[in-house]
Amino acid sequence: MKILILCTGNSCRSQMAHGFLESFDSNIEVHSAGTFPAALINSTAVKVMAEAGVDISNYYPKNADQYINDEWDYVITVCDDANETCPVFTGKVKHRLHMGYEDPSRKNGTEEYVLSEFRRIRDQIRDEFRKFYGENLKIITMRSDELKQAVKEKYGRIAEQDMEENGCCGSTSCCCSGPDLTIFSDSYENREGYNPDADLNLGCGIPTDFAGIKQGDHVLDLGSGAGNDCFVARALVGETGKVTGLDMTEQMVAKARENCKKLRYGNVEFFLGDIESMPFEDNLFDVVISNCVLNLVPDKSLAFKEIFRVLKPGAHFCVSDVVVKGTLPEKLQTDAEMYVGCVAGASEISEYLKFIDEAGFDNLEVHKQKEIKLPDSVMSEYYDNAETNQPGKELAGIFSITVSGEKRI
Repeated sequence: MKILILCTGNSCRSQMAHGFLESFDSNIEVHSAGTFPAALINSTAVKVMAEAGVDISNYYPKNADQYINDEWDYVITVCDDANETCPVFTGKVKHRLHMGYEDPSRKNGTEEYVLSEFRRIRDQIRDEFRKFYGENLKIITMRSDELKQAVKEKYGRIAEQDMEENGCCGSTSCCCSGPDLTIFSDSYENREGYNPDADLNLGCGIPTDFAGIKQGDHVLDLGSGAGNDCFVARALVGETGKVTGLDMTEQMVAKARENCKKLRYGNVEFFLGDIESMPFEDNLFDVVISNCVLNLVPDKSLAFKEIFRVLKPGAHFCVSDVVVKGTLPEKLQTDAEMYVGCVAGASEISEYLKFIDEAGFDNLEVHKQKEIKLPDSVMSEYYDNAETNQPGKELAGIFSITVSGEKRI
């Protein structure tokens, strides 16, 4: 994530914005520059930023021309529309924003008055750039471990609920913040092995329907939750087979083990672990399944490589997951709740299938795909009226797919 903040002299406002944005997140690459850069950074700007806990004393004005050949995610101008002409930047830019502020260096009066004006404008810059960061950048710049922690917390809370109304976010009400996760799920009724206590309505398909599981197979379920797909798979492998569940949420593993104990299954077990680094030896499983989980994995390419590693030569996987066709609105992509709700982390379908192919799988087959309609309340929050009402405008589609592939020998 590269951001360039521009004003005329690059001695005051752009330097304060630069300092604040870097202080919010060290993962963002931030630069500031001016079209007519001053010789030195404004000393009063340095002073009031130090009062706010941000040190910009080593910053110095730079010419915008030195960045003209770089590519930028955002270029933000901070000049005052009423009193100056904003810089024009002709480089490669994905998003251009203007967030105008008065120039405190032009304030005249007593030292106390000028200082108070610097502080006022400093606070405006801090508040508006913090809002910009929260709405546009936070989820993009979150590290993999932070995303995983957000997922763990969300699904840990779901596991701890009493699961009345068929889950934490049931069909009639929602006791959890964020999107209703049950809008993706299919009904498991009439499937042999189905256990309602293990069904939290968190899936987006039924991968066991297409997985070709046979008697005696050893099956691995990734993101096994409370055990729903494992118990259905157990009915297919029979007494001579084995089913292993893997989940990174302690509460889910505990709930699955509790359900398994009630059912008295001796050939189903559950492990705590990470899909990106599975605690299993190579060439172990006949079939790997997963249901609406891989979209939550930060590194999907690595996830499919791990699936390839743990499968026996010639063995296969079958997963149900959420993908998109087209590009989702940026506000939706950067929403942490929508990430843990299986939407913001979803890959574009062609990219998703490319991950599978590059991991080494042959005979890829999409068995089923179903469009998922987000509720109107979600659409209105993330799509503006101009987008949703524009004739002929095709919005990005969200789909559940069930796909399989064989490990290349």
